[in-house]
Amino acid sequence: MKDFFKRSYTVMEVRTGFATGLPILSGGLFGAYLSGGLKLWPLIFFFISGFSFNIVANVANEIRGYLKAEEDEATFTWHKGSEGLVRGEATLKDAWIVLAGFFILASASGLMVVLLTKSLLVLMMGLLGAVAALTYSLGPKPYIVYPIGEAVSGFLVGGVSSWISTYLQVGAITTEGFLYAVIPMMMTVFLMSTNNTSDYEKDKGSRTTLPHVIGFRNSIKLIIPEAVVMVLSWIALYFVDGITWWMLLSGLLVFVEFGYRRWYKDYYKIQEVYPAMGREWGPRPLLLIYSFNLILGVAFLIGLLFK
Repeated sequence: MKDFFKRSYTVMEVRTGFATGLPILSGGLFGAYLSGGLKLWPLIFFFISGFSFNIVANVANEIRGYLKAEEDEATFTWHKGSEGLVRGEATLKDAWIVLAGFFILASASGLMVVLLTKSLLVLMMGLLGAVAALTYSLGPKPYIVYPIGEAVSGFLVGGVSSWISTYLQVGAITTEGFLYAVIPMMMTVFLMSTNNTSDYEKDKGSRTTLPHVIGFRNSIKLIIPEAVVMVLSWIALYFVDGITWWMLLSGLLVFVEFGYRRWYKDYYKIQEVYPAMGREWGPRPLLLIYSFNLILGVAFLIGLLFK
């Protein structure tokens, strides 16, 4: 059993599970700050559900990469939590068991949220998330192989998950909830875009992602207008009284430090893809996602306590 868990870890890509979990956490704490009270259990169960569905999508991607022989030593990131199938550290049976287990956990947790809130909207979004997690890489037409992958993932993984988490706390659809959801949505797009751009040469012939359509350099430059949208949404939250001045400043500092200085400042200078690009730059948008959601989540919690 111990060996099974070790093998299972190699196909889960746990670190990107938090790309869904943390927007849910910060979105829920933002909603709690807006409403003046925290509904703890819906937040906990929704976090588990979102995190688990992300793992389902990750394992599905591992299975596809293995079956389609899309990976080799030249493209490995050598991260212990991924590529276990193609490196021979896990079996296909292991991967299917992990996928099924996390799908059941995600579905059960999501149903608990529905039972607690009695919300048809949450049920509908949950069903959409379940389908999206499976069809991300599996089935006859997985959307990861098309130019819409970045937009779909950004919308669902970052945007919808954060928005629903805020909605669960506030109990209503609000302007503040929509504006806040734009930030994790754009950050998820950044993550997908960086991965797809790094895999520009590797994906040729097996996938047609957005960088293949608009070009390698344009896929890097595209992050500029996307970042502008994200920052303007954050500033707009201040002017609709969704956040305080110190929350606004905290978010802007995160954007500058973890978005621009530690990532995009040098990323923008890359002229052509190289083998180690994914290994070097893939974690940078993840660092931005982690930093923003954790720092602002704490800020919302402080704001709630002293509201």
